Amino acid sequence: MNTKKHTTALEMISNELKGSRFKDNAVAVLTHFLNTGQTIPDISDDVYSEIETLFPVLKKQTGKFTFIDLFAGIGGFRLALSAHGGHSVFSSEWEKNAQNTYFANHKEMPYGDINLFTSDDVLDNELGALIPSHDILAAGFPCQPFSRAGVSARNSLGKKHGFECTTQGTLFYSIERIARLKKPKILFLENVKNLISHDHGNTFRVIKETIEELGYVFNFQVINSETVVPQRRERCFMVCVENSLSEKKGVFRFPDFNGKSLPLRTVLEKNPDQSYTISDKLWKGHIERSKRNKERGTGFTTRVADLNKPSNTIVARYGKDGKECLIPQENQNPRYLTIDECRSLFGYPKNFSLPEKRTPAYKLLGNSVVVPVVDRIASAIIEQYF
Repeated sequence: MNTKKHTTALEMISNELKGSRFKDNAVAVLTHFLNTGQTIPDISDDVYSEIETLFPVLKKQTGKFTFIDLFAGIGGFRLALSAHGGHSVFSSEWEKNAQNTYFANHKEMPYGDINLFTSDDVLDNELGALIPSHDILAAGFPCQPFSRAGVSARNSLGKKHGFECTTQGTLFYSIERIARLKKPKILFLENVKNLISHDHGNTFRVIKETIEELGYVFNFQVINSETVVPQRRERCFMVCVENSLSEKKGVFRFPDFNGKSLPLRTVLEKNPDQSYTISDKLWKGHIERSKRNKERGTGFTTRVADLNKPSNTIVARYGKDGKECLIPQENQNPRYLTIDECRSLFGYPKNFSLPEKRTPAYKLLGNSVVVPVVDRIASAIIEQYF
Protein backbone atom coordinates (compact mmCIF):
# COMPACT_ATOMS: atom_id res chain seq x y z
CA MET A 1 0.00 0.00 0.00
CA ASN A 2 2.79 2.39 -0.93
CA THR A 3 1.34 4.29 -3.90
CA LYS A 4 -0.36 7.65 -3.83
CA LYS A 5 -3.57 6.03 -5.11
CA HIS A 6 -3.60 3.52 -2.28
CA THR A 7 -2.98 6.27 0.26
CA THR A 8 -5.87 8.31 -1.12
CA ALA A 9 -8.20 5.31 -1.07
CA LEU A 10 -7.23 4.45 2.50
CA GLU A 11 -7.83 8.01 3.65
CA MET A 12 -11.33 7.96 2.18
CA ILE A 13 -12.12 4.61 3.78
CA SER A 14 -10.67 5.62 7.16
CA ASN A 15 -12.84 8.75 7.21
CA GLU A 16 -15.93 6.66 6.51
CA LEU A 17 -15.05 4.13 9.22
CA LYS A 18 -14.78 6.62 12.09
CA GLY A 19 -17.09 5.35 14.80
CA SER A 20 -17.67 2.05 12.94
CA ARG A 21 -16.80 -1.33 14.45
CA PHE A 22 -14.53 -1.74 11.41
CA LYS A 23 -12.52 1.39 12.26
CA ASP A 24 -9.24 -0.56 12.57
CA ASN A 25 -9.78 -2.49 9.34
CA ALA A 26 -9.29 0.11 6.60
CA VAL A 27 -6.58 -1.88 4.80
CA ALA A 28 -8.72 -5.03 4.96
CA VAL A 29 -11.71 -3.15 3.53
CA LEU A 30 -9.63 -1.80 0.64
CA THR A 31 -7.75 -4.98 -0.24
CA HIS A 32 -10.89 -7.11 -0.09
CA PHE A 33 -12.62 -4.68 -2.44
CA LEU A 34 -9.69 -4.63 -4.85
CA ASN A 35 -9.30 -8.43 -4.81
CA THR A 36 -12.90 -9.58 -4.71
CA GLY A 37 -15.27 -6.66 -5.01
CA GLN A 38 -16.47 -7.26 -1.46
CA THR A 39 -18.11 -4.22 0.10
CA ILE A 40 -19.33 -3.40 3.59
CA PRO A 41 -22.31 -1.13 4.33
CA ASP A 42 -20.18 1.23 6.43
CA ILE A 43 -18.61 2.54 3.19
CA SER A 44 -20.83 4.57 0.86
CA ASP A 45 -21.32 3.71 -2.80
CA ASP A 46 -19.79 7.07 -3.70
CA VAL A 47 -16.51 6.16 -2.01
CA TYR A 48 -16.39 2.78 -3.74
CA SER A 49 -17.03 4.54 -7.06
CA GLU A 50 -14.15 6.92 -6.39
CA ILE A 51 -11.87 3.99 -5.58
CA GLU A 52 -12.78 2.35 -8.87
CA THR A 53 -11.81 5.53 -10.72
CA LEU A 54 -8.42 5.38 -8.98
CA PHE A 55 -7.92 1.81 -10.19
CA PRO A 56 -9.53 1.81 -13.66
CA VAL A 57 -7.98 -1.50 -14.70
CA LEU A 58 -9.39 -3.19 -11.63
CA LYS A 59 -10.54 -6.72 -12.49
CA LYS A 60 -12.15 -8.93 -9.89
CA GLN A 61 -10.36 -12.25 -9.77
CA THR A 62 -12.26 -15.47 -10.34
CA GLY A 63 -11.47 -19.13 -9.83
CA LYS A 64 -12.67 -22.69 -10.26
CA PHE A 65 -14.25 -22.41 -6.82
CA THR A 66 -14.42 -19.83 -4.03
CA PHE A 67 -13.42 -20.12 -0.40
CA ILE A 68 -13.16 -18.08 2.79
CA ASP A 69 -10.13 -18.26 5.07
CA LEU A 70 -11.08 -18.02 8.76
CA PHE A 71 -8.53 -17.93 11.61
CA ALA A 72 -6.24 -17.64 8.62
CA GLY A 73 -2.84 -17.43 10.32
CA ILE A 74 -0.25 -16.79 7.61
CA GLY A 75 -2.34 -18.38 4.88
CA GLY A 76 -1.42 -22.05 4.63
CA PHE A 77 -4.96 -22.98 3.61
CA ARG A 78 -4.97 -20.14 1.08
CA LEU A 79 -1.74 -21.30 -0.56
CA ALA A 80 -3.05 -24.85 -0.97
CA LEU A 81 -6.57 -23.99 -2.13
CA SER A 82 -5.35 -21.28 -4.52
CA ALA A 83 -2.92 -23.79 -6.07
CA HIS A 84 -5.94 -25.89 -7.05
CA GLY A 85 -7.79 -23.07 -8.74
CA GLY A 86 -9.57 -21.58 -5.75
CA HIS A 87 -10.24 -17.89 -5.21
CA SER A 88 -10.42 -16.47 -1.71
CA VAL A 89 -13.32 -14.04 -1.22
CA PHE A 90 -12.82 -13.31 2.49
CA SER A 91 -10.14 -13.71 5.16
CA SER A 92 -10.02 -13.11 8.90
CA GLU A 93 -7.14 -13.27 11.40
CA TRP A 94 -6.80 -11.28 14.61
CA GLU A 95 -3.06 -11.61 15.45
CA LYS A 96 -1.10 -8.61 14.12
CA ASN A 97 2.11 -10.39 13.06
CA ALA A 98 0.05 -13.01 11.26
CA GLN A 99 -2.06 -10.31 9.57
CA ASN A 100 1.04 -8.49 8.32
CA THR A 101 2.66 -11.70 7.10
CA TYR A 102 -0.56 -12.71 5.34
CA PHE A 103 -0.68 -9.28 3.68
CA ALA A 104 2.98 -9.47 2.62
CA ASN A 105 2.42 -12.80 0.86
CA HIS A 106 -1.17 -12.67 -0.38
CA LYS A 107 -1.61 -8.91 -0.97
CA GLU A 108 -4.72 -8.92 1.16
CA MET A 109 -5.09 -7.79 4.75
CA PRO A 110 -7.36 -10.14 6.70
CA TYR A 111 -10.12 -8.61 8.76
CA GLY A 112 -9.38 -8.74 12.50
CA ASP A 113 -11.52 -10.45 15.10
CA ILE A 114 -14.18 -12.62 13.44
CA ASN A 115 -16.58 -11.42 16.13
CA LEU A 116 -16.83 -8.19 14.11
CA PHE A 117 -19.04 -10.31 11.87
CA THR A 118 -20.49 -13.00 14.14
CA SER A 119 -21.13 -11.40 17.52
CA ASP A 120 -24.66 -11.47 18.94
CA ASP A 121 -25.32 -7.86 17.98
CA VAL A 122 -24.88 -8.68 14.28
CA LEU A 123 -28.21 -9.80 12.86
CA ASP A 124 -28.42 -12.76 10.49
CA ASN A 125 -29.31 -10.58 7.51
CA GLU A 126 -26.30 -8.34 8.26
CA LEU A 127 -23.95 -11.30 8.55
CA GLY A 128 -25.35 -12.81 5.37
CA ALA A 129 -24.57 -9.58 3.52
CA LEU A 130 -21.11 -9.12 5.06
CA ILE A 131 -19.72 -12.59 4.33
CA PRO A 132 -19.61 -13.39 0.58
CA SER A 133 -21.09 -16.65 -0.68
CA HIS A 134 -18.45 -19.34 -1.05
CA ASP A 135 -17.94 -23.01 -1.92
CA ILE A 136 -15.45 -23.94 0.82
CA LEU A 137 -15.16 -22.62 4.37
CA ALA A 138 -11.57 -23.20 5.49
CA ALA A 139 -10.62 -22.72 9.12
CA GLY A 140 -7.77 -23.77 11.38
CA PHE A 141 -9.78 -22.61 14.35
CA PRO A 142 -7.96 -21.76 17.61
CA CYS A 143 -6.60 -24.84 19.28
CA GLN A 144 -5.27 -23.69 22.66
CA PRO A 145 -8.45 -24.46 24.65
CA PHE A 146 -8.31 -28.02 23.32
CA SER A 147 -4.57 -28.77 23.42
CA ARG A 148 -2.95 -30.70 26.25
CA ALA A 149 -0.73 -27.73 27.16
CA GLY A 150 -3.65 -25.34 27.00
CA VAL A 151 -5.88 -27.56 29.14
CA SER A 152 -3.15 -28.04 31.75
CA ALA A 153 -2.41 -24.33 31.93
CA ARG A 154 -6.07 -23.37 32.22
CA ASN A 155 -6.75 -26.00 34.85
CA SER A 156 -3.83 -24.77 36.96
CA LEU A 157 -5.15 -21.22 36.75
CA GLY A 158 -8.71 -22.24 37.50
CA LYS A 159 -9.82 -21.15 34.03
CA LYS A 160 -12.43 -22.82 31.86
CA HIS A 161 -11.48 -24.52 28.62
CA GLY A 162 -13.08 -26.15 25.59
CA PHE A 163 -16.70 -25.22 25.11
CA GLU A 164 -16.85 -23.92 28.69
CA CYS A 165 -14.34 -21.20 27.75
CA THR A 166 -16.01 -17.86 27.16
CA THR A 167 -13.36 -16.61 24.73
CA GLN A 168 -11.45 -18.86 22.35
CA GLY A 169 -13.54 -21.90 23.10
CA THR A 170 -16.60 -20.28 21.58
CA LEU A 171 -14.97 -19.28 18.31
CA PHE A 172 -16.12 -22.52 16.74
CA TYR A 173 -19.57 -21.01 16.85
CA SER A 174 -18.45 -18.33 14.40
CA ILE A 175 -17.87 -21.18 11.96
CA GLU A 176 -21.26 -22.67 12.82
CA ARG A 177 -23.11 -19.41 12.29
CA ILE A 178 -21.46 -18.61 8.97
CA ALA A 179 -22.04 -22.17 7.73
CA ARG A 180 -25.69 -22.05 8.74
CA LEU A 181 -26.30 -18.81 6.86
CA LYS A 182 -24.07 -19.25 3.79
CA LYS A 183 -24.36 -23.03 3.28
CA PRO A 184 -20.96 -23.68 1.65
CA LYS A 185 -20.53 -27.04 -0.06
CA ILE A 186 -17.53 -28.00 2.09
CA LEU A 187 -16.26 -27.21 5.58
CA PHE A 188 -12.50 -27.82 5.64
CA LEU A 189 -11.32 -27.61 9.26
CA GLU A 190 -8.13 -28.30 11.22
CA ASN A 191 -7.28 -28.59 14.89
CA VAL A 192 -4.93 -30.36 17.29
CA LYS A 193 -5.09 -34.12 17.69
CA ASN A 194 -6.20 -33.72 21.30
CA LEU A 195 -9.48 -32.18 20.11
CA ILE A 196 -10.80 -35.73 19.74
CA SER A 197 -10.17 -36.72 23.36
CA HIS A 198 -10.74 -33.39 25.08
CA ASP A 199 -13.26 -33.53 27.94
CA HIS A 200 -13.62 -37.31 27.48
CA GLY A 201 -14.67 -36.79 23.87
CA ASN A 202 -17.52 -34.40 24.64
CA THR A 203 -15.98 -31.42 22.82
CA PHE A 204 -15.50 -33.41 19.62
CA ARG A 205 -18.99 -34.88 19.92
CA VAL A 206 -20.49 -31.39 20.17
CA ILE A 207 -18.56 -30.25 17.09
CA LYS A 208 -19.60 -33.34 15.10
CA GLU A 209 -23.27 -33.14 16.11
CA THR A 210 -23.41 -29.41 15.45
CA ILE A 211 -22.00 -29.83 11.95
CA GLU A 212 -24.33 -32.73 11.20
CA GLU A 213 -27.31 -30.69 12.35
CA LEU A 214 -26.28 -28.00 9.87
CA GLY A 215 -26.71 -30.55 7.07
CA TYR A 216 -23.22 -31.95 6.52
CA VAL A 217 -21.66 -35.39 6.46
CA PHE A 218 -18.81 -35.22 8.98
CA ASN A 219 -15.52 -36.89 7.99
CA PHE A 220 -12.29 -36.64 9.96
CA GLN A 221 -8.83 -38.11 10.12
CA VAL A 222 -5.74 -37.56 12.27
CA ILE A 223 -2.86 -37.06 9.87
CA ASN A 224 0.87 -37.14 10.59
CA SER A 225 2.89 -34.91 8.29
CA GLU A 226 6.10 -36.96 8.51
CA THR A 227 5.69 -38.59 5.09
CA VAL A 228 5.39 -35.27 3.22
CA VAL A 229 7.77 -33.09 5.27
CA PRO A 230 10.44 -34.17 7.77
CA GLN A 231 8.40 -33.09 10.79
CA ARG A 232 6.32 -35.33 13.04
CA ARG A 233 3.15 -33.28 13.40
CA GLU A 234 -0.24 -34.86 14.03
CA ARG A 235 -3.36 -32.81 13.39
CA CYS A 236 -7.06 -33.55 13.16
CA PHE A 237 -8.52 -32.62 9.78
CA MET A 238 -12.27 -32.46 9.21
CA VAL A 239 -13.83 -32.39 5.76
CA CYS A 240 -17.58 -31.94 6.06
CA VAL A 241 -19.62 -32.29 2.88
CA GLU A 242 -23.09 -30.86 2.34
CA ASN A 243 -25.59 -33.73 2.52
CA SER A 244 -26.95 -33.58 -1.03
CA LEU A 245 -23.45 -33.27 -2.50
CA SER A 246 -22.26 -36.25 -0.47
CA GLU A 247 -25.27 -38.28 -1.64
CA LYS A 248 -24.57 -37.35 -5.25
CA LYS A 249 -20.79 -37.79 -5.33
CA GLY A 250 -20.05 -40.04 -2.37
CA VAL A 251 -18.48 -39.85 1.07
CA PHE A 252 -15.19 -37.98 1.18
CA ARG A 253 -12.08 -40.13 0.91
CA PHE A 254 -8.96 -38.77 2.56
CA PRO A 255 -5.74 -39.20 0.57
CA ASP A 256 -3.20 -41.75 1.72
CA PHE A 257 -0.45 -40.41 3.97
CA ASN A 258 1.18 -43.76 4.64
CA GLY A 259 4.77 -44.32 3.62
CA LYS A 260 8.31 -43.81 4.77
CA SER A 261 8.97 -40.89 7.08
CA LEU A 262 11.35 -38.23 5.81
CA PRO A 263 14.68 -37.60 7.59
CA LEU A 264 15.35 -34.20 9.11
CA ARG A 265 18.80 -34.04 7.52
CA THR A 266 17.22 -33.46 4.08
CA VAL A 267 16.29 -29.86 4.94
CA LEU A 268 19.33 -28.84 7.00
CA GLU A 269 21.65 -26.08 5.82
CA LYS A 270 25.33 -26.84 5.38
CA ASN A 271 26.66 -23.65 6.95
CA PRO A 272 24.03 -22.07 9.18
CA ASP A 273 24.76 -18.75 10.87
CA GLN A 274 26.57 -19.22 14.19
CA SER A 275 23.96 -17.07 15.91
CA TYR A 276 21.65 -20.10 15.87
CA THR A 277 24.02 -21.98 18.23
CA ILE A 278 22.62 -21.98 21.76
CA SER A 279 24.63 -20.49 24.62
CA ASP A 280 26.54 -22.46 27.26
CA LYS A 281 24.08 -21.17 29.87
CA LEU A 282 21.02 -22.33 27.94
CA TRP A 283 22.52 -25.73 27.11
CA LYS A 284 23.53 -26.28 30.74
CA GLY A 285 20.00 -25.34 31.81
CA HIS A 286 18.52 -27.87 29.38
CA ILE A 287 20.76 -30.64 30.71
CA GLU A 288 20.02 -29.90 34.37
CA ARG A 289 16.27 -29.54 33.85
CA SER A 290 16.14 -32.75 31.83
CA LYS A 291 17.99 -34.59 34.60
CA ARG A 292 15.54 -33.34 37.27
CA ASN A 293 12.52 -34.22 35.15
CA LYS A 294 13.86 -37.69 34.39
CA GLU A 295 14.48 -38.38 38.08
CA ARG A 296 10.93 -37.41 39.06
CA GLY A 297 9.43 -39.10 35.99
CA THR A 298 7.59 -36.10 34.62
CA GLY A 299 8.10 -33.08 32.40
CA PHE A 300 10.05 -32.55 29.20
CA THR A 301 13.55 -33.84 28.63
CA THR A 302 15.88 -32.28 26.10
CA ARG A 303 18.01 -34.20 23.67
CA VAL A 304 19.51 -33.40 20.32
CA ALA A 305 17.56 -34.47 17.25
CA ASP A 306 18.11 -37.72 15.39
CA LEU A 307 18.82 -36.40 11.91
CA ASN A 308 17.76 -39.68 10.29
CA LYS A 309 14.22 -39.23 11.60
CA PRO A 310 11.64 -36.44 11.28
CA SER A 311 11.85 -33.57 13.73
CA ASN A 312 9.59 -33.37 16.72
CA THR A 313 6.58 -31.08 16.40
CA ILE A 314 7.66 -27.46 16.05
CA VAL A 315 5.48 -25.40 18.38
CA ALA A 316 4.85 -21.68 18.73
CA ARG A 317 7.23 -21.38 21.72
CA TYR A 318 10.17 -22.91 19.81
CA GLY A 319 12.04 -19.60 19.72
CA LYS A 320 12.18 -19.50 23.52
CA ASP A 321 14.76 -22.26 23.97
CA GLY A 322 14.48 -24.64 21.01
CA LYS A 323 14.13 -27.70 23.21
CA GLU A 324 11.69 -29.45 20.87
CA CYS A 325 14.35 -29.87 18.20
CA LEU A 326 18.01 -29.03 18.75
CA ILE A 327 20.44 -29.80 15.93
CA PRO A 328 23.72 -31.48 16.99
CA GLN A 329 26.95 -29.82 15.94
CA GLU A 330 30.50 -31.14 16.06
CA ASN A 331 32.67 -29.67 18.83
CA GLN A 332 30.10 -27.09 19.91
CA ASN A 333 26.70 -26.71 21.50
CA PRO A 334 23.63 -27.72 19.47
CA ARG A 335 21.70 -25.09 17.56
CA TYR A 336 18.20 -23.96 16.74
CA LEU A 337 16.67 -24.80 13.40
CA THR A 338 17.11 -21.82 11.11
CA ILE A 339 14.05 -19.93 9.90
CA ASP A 340 14.62 -21.30 6.39
CA GLU A 341 14.76 -24.85 7.74
CA CYS A 342 11.53 -24.30 9.67
CA ARG A 343 9.94 -22.85 6.56
CA SER A 344 10.77 -26.11 4.79
CA LEU A 345 9.42 -28.21 7.68
CA PHE A 346 6.03 -26.58 7.10
CA GLY A 347 6.21 -26.81 3.33
CA TYR A 348 6.18 -23.09 2.57
CA PRO A 349 8.00 -21.98 -0.58
CA LYS A 350 11.42 -20.38 -0.23
CA ASN A 351 10.09 -17.01 -1.35
CA PHE A 352 7.39 -16.97 1.32
CA SER A 353 8.00 -13.85 3.39
CA LEU A 354 8.32 -14.14 7.18
CA PRO A 355 9.17 -11.56 9.88
CA GLU A 356 12.85 -10.65 10.08
CA LYS A 357 12.89 -11.25 13.82
CA ARG A 358 13.16 -14.93 14.69
CA THR A 359 10.81 -15.19 17.66
CA PRO A 360 7.67 -14.04 15.79
CA ALA A 361 8.70 -16.09 12.74
CA TYR A 362 8.99 -19.28 14.84
CA LYS A 363 5.67 -18.48 16.52
CA LEU A 364 3.82 -17.97 13.25
CA LEU A 365 5.17 -21.20 11.79
CA GLY A 366 4.51 -23.12 15.02
CA ASN A 367 0.85 -22.13 14.77
CA SER A 368 0.62 -22.95 11.07
CA VAL A 369 -0.69 -25.88 9.12
CA VAL A 370 1.72 -27.99 7.09
CA VAL A 371 0.99 -26.77 3.58
CA PRO A 372 1.68 -30.04 1.67
CA VAL A 373 -0.80 -31.88 3.95
CA VAL A 374 -3.49 -29.29 3.27
CA ASP A 375 -2.58 -29.36 -0.42
CA ARG A 376 -3.14 -33.10 -0.74
CA ILE A 377 -6.45 -32.95 1.10
CA ALA A 378 -7.50 -29.97 -1.04
CA SER A 379 -6.61 -31.92 -4.16
CA ALA A 380 -8.86 -34.79 -3.03
CA ILE A 381 -11.72 -32.38 -2.28
CA ILE A 382 -11.51 -30.74 -5.70
CA GLU A 383 -11.17 -34.07 -7.51
CA GLN A 384 -14.21 -35.55 -5.77
CA TYR A 385 -16.59 -32.57 -5.65
CA PHE A 386 -15.64 -29.88 -8.18
